[in-house]
Amino acid sequence: MSIKLLVLGLLLEKERHPYDIRQTIKGRNWDQTFRVKDGSLYYAVDQLRQDGFIEVSETIPVPGDNRPDKTVYRITESGKAQMLDMLYAQMGQIFYPQHPLFMTLPFVRHMDLGRVEELVQKQLESCKGRIEHIESVLDIKREKLPRGSVILIEGVLRFNRTEKEWLEDMLEEAWSRRLAEGPRPEL
Repeated sequence: MSIKLLVLGLLLEKERHPYDIRQTIKGRNWDQTFRVKDGSLYYAVDQLRQDGFIEVSETIPVPGDNRPDKTVYRITESGKAQMLDMLYAQMGQIFYPQHPLFMTLPFVRHMDLGRVEELVQKQLESCKGRIEHIESVLDIKREKLPRGSVILIEGVLRFNRTEKEWLEDMLEEAWSRRLAEGPRPEL
């Protein structure tokens, strides 16, 4: 997911400064789905401004020593066109799941299975926490959200429920020691 797309979409709703963009992402619980680091956010804003997709609408002086002014941005007409191009391109991408454990599994036979159990259990607990959080957000906000946002949250919830089942299966494989079984790969 491109942070630029998030920035353009939020600026399409209303003029904002980067901190407001960050807070809106958190307030909508998008940080549970999209990994957005502050440095990446500010870099994306700078790039979008340089490319002419957003522009400064207002500069608000902030009292205090060494405090930078607050810069509020708005999306430009070319930014709106760019956003549509990015939306269609994003929808056309093919999905390749990239769970952090995927890269470890071909080599798990070289690992201490007790430690593997601990780490998979930790992943499972984190996943369960995400599911609880997403379910509560959906319960509270379902009627207040645009339909597309509800579909997003429901999709994330389904992915997390599937991840939970997969992690439970993997934990069982580790407990039974089957996880490290099988022939060695041929050279």
